[in-house]
Amino acid sequence: MKRYQKIMMGLLTLSTLAMAEECCWTEKFEVCKVCSFEEELVPPSFTLGAPSGIPGGKGGGGMAVSGITDKDDTDGGLAFGVGYGDPNKIGGLVSLSIGSVNPVDGGAFNRGALNISAGHSFPDQLIGVSVGVNDIDLWHANHDDHDDDPSLYISATKIIPYNRYPVMLTAGLGNNNFAKVNETGDKKDHVYPFVSGAVYVTPQISLIADYTSDIVTLGAGIVPFPKLPVAFTLGAYDIGKEREEDKVSFIASMAISVRF
Repeated sequence: MKRYQKIMMGLLTLSTLAMAEECCWTEKFEVCKVCSFEEELVPPSFTLGAPSGIPGGKGGGGMAVSGITDKDDTDGGLAFGVGYGDPNKIGGLVSLSIGSVNPVDGGAFNRGALNISAGHSFPDQLIGVSVGVNDIDLWHANHDDHDDDPSLYISATKIIPYNRYPVMLTAGLGNNNFAKVNETGDKKDHVYPFVSGAVYVTPQISLIADYTSDIVTLGAGIVPFPKLPVAFTLGAYDIGKEREEDKVSFIASMAISVRF
């Protein structure tokens, strides 16, 4: 798996998983009320790679699977996670991410990593702030499968409750995997920005623009069946063709929410 695929799959899978888990406590954060999601078991995604600032909480979990493809290569990843704590105090998400799922590139499930986030929500301001660490190596088949240290980040998400078209804005800083995708050398001691914005054109559809790792991605979040806890995300990755490959890739993910 190429480095950009590993980074994109990791971030997309985790952002999708986080959205699935967050739906389990969103009534505490009033996002369901603000964005008219009262009838849905899971809301559409609002990021494509940028980590959410909205923290998770006890009583929810989920799984997510994601993929990336272009004319030359296809691969994917999956993740399982569970929330903990109270987001109005300290809450978060602990997850296991696994890749690659394509046996052609050297073996399926040949890389596993632990991811941990913690944060606090501010219901009156409709803001969530989280810190996290991604890609803590648990196993890998070879050195190429894990050539970076864990990535640290801080993220904030703001809900702007327009009556008809609510907006979600996310911004933050991170190191390592949040560096420019073609950058080499030490990325541990530098911080890199990420930002994402989403507008909910309906309670079941969001339109998303994301800038993470110096890559612009455009996409949409879709919840086709409000009574089922399943959400899909589709997008075009690297529309500015910043990678050495000089091409746009198609990305997709699916998340399933679980409450307990």
